[in-house]
Amino acid sequence: MRYFLVLLACGAACVSASPALAFKNIEGCDIVAFASPSSPVPIAPERWQAYAQAAASLLENPPSKATNDWRGLALGLFGLQKDLLAPDRGSKAYQGYLASDSCRVLVKLNAGSVEALLDEVGQSTSGDAMAALRHLVDAARKQMDNLDRAARFRSGQDRKLSLAAYNCFVAGAIVALLPPERPKAVALEDFGETVTCKDAGRTE
Repeated sequence: MRYFLVLLACGAACVSASPALAFKNIEGCDIVAFASPSSPVPIAPERWQAYAQAAASLLENPPSKATNDWRGLALGLFGLQKDLLAPDRGSKAYQGYLASDSCRVLVKLNAGSVEALLDEVGQSTSGDAMAALRHLVDAARKQMDNLDRAARFRSGQDRKLSLAAYNCFVAGAIVALLPPERPKAVALEDFGETVTCKDAGRTE
């Protein structure tokens, strides 16, 4: 319970971070990968439970129609994702993972697969949290589509990395709200198309 309260407080504090970070977090893909029992950087059960509880609590209190601050809610979730991985980020195991071919990122979401996973979330999540999650997923995909149409990428690799940041945020959010035992059996490829971190030019 104590870790849950700390995680929620830290996540809320990150709402003050740059709005440019909203709806994107490349480390969301690591969250999916590390949920597996065979992960090279396994997340302790109590930390995973705290993340899931904090994410659900955050999403159960979506912005009012008056404020419509979905970007702020996304930043809060971004903060929770960062806090979850913070204890391991500097470890040799994490750095080894990032340098290996096991490290992968999502370069394209499969709409049908995402919808199926969202349906699973709906089985164990409150209506408010579920609606908020769907809104954030849609917002992230809209932001990503706008970026893909309007941005001038330096290279194909830069495009992959930029779009993957949105996809990974979505994956990390969805996997947190799946029924308790499901994250252990969900692979990053269940969300869509992946490439190695090296292929996407991810360096950290």
